[in-house]
Amino acid sequence: MSTDLNTQLLSTLERSGPNPALAWYGEAARIELSGHVLANWVIKTIGHLHDELALEPGDTVVLDLPAHWKRLVLAIAAWSLGAEVTVLDGRGAAVSAEADLSAEQPAGAPAAVPQEPRVVATDRPESPLAQSADELLVLEPVSLTPRYSGHLPALAHDWVSEVRAHPDQLGVILPAWSGPAPEQSTSEQSEPAAGTPPRLLVPEDGCGSMPAVLRVLLAGGGIVSPSAMVTERQASDEAVTGTA
Repeated sequence: MSTDLNTQLLSTLERSGPNPALAWYGEAARIELSGHVLANWVIKTIGHLHDELALEPGDTVVLDLPAHWKRLVLAIAAWSLGAEVTVLDGRGAAVSAEADLSAEQPAGAPAAVPQEPRVVATDRPESPLAQSADELLVLEPVSLTPRYSGHLPALAHDWVSEVRAHPDQLGVILPAWSGPAPEQSTSEQSEPAAGTPPRLLVPEDGCGSMPAVLRVLLAGGGIVSPSAMVTERQASDEAVTGTA
């Protein structure tokens, strides 16, 4: 995988400007993030993780959250800083970033969660996992909420509230990308017509399909999720060109 994939991804998203990079149907209303806005969220999160939490390459990050585009943003930012990321589904089951979410562990199976992780991001700040973390980020998997609405433990970070204060421009020299490598296009994959950006329908938030998600985003396209909530009519309106 390219050591500057993180920089390449951010540059591609910013170049796509107002073109939709993410359409989220997981809540009452459709939420759209343009390439510029998605890059902005990731850049601000990189700044927050680096400046406030002193996250370093090799540090362990656990995302104990239900599927949501905010979880995807956190994963991309942590991988951009070289962290070792474990994605959980909010119920303690591990999500593989290399394949479809059907590859999750069976219900009740123990997840391979690092002991005393460096950072935990969660909507369950009172959980044993959260309390074992060196640094705790608390957030709700709700798109437009300005801050965490529940009780915030002492020394915990209200991620949504704090991340907004960070600069829109990347102020960190990024290390090697530590996440999955992007999927390579094959002759078996249906490619959109020339000049048409790829639009991928993905399960959940895409964290379980990262190679395919990265391929599409690096090609200047976008993702539509979660697939279980998107009707055929909506997929057609979104100009979906493929499914993960």
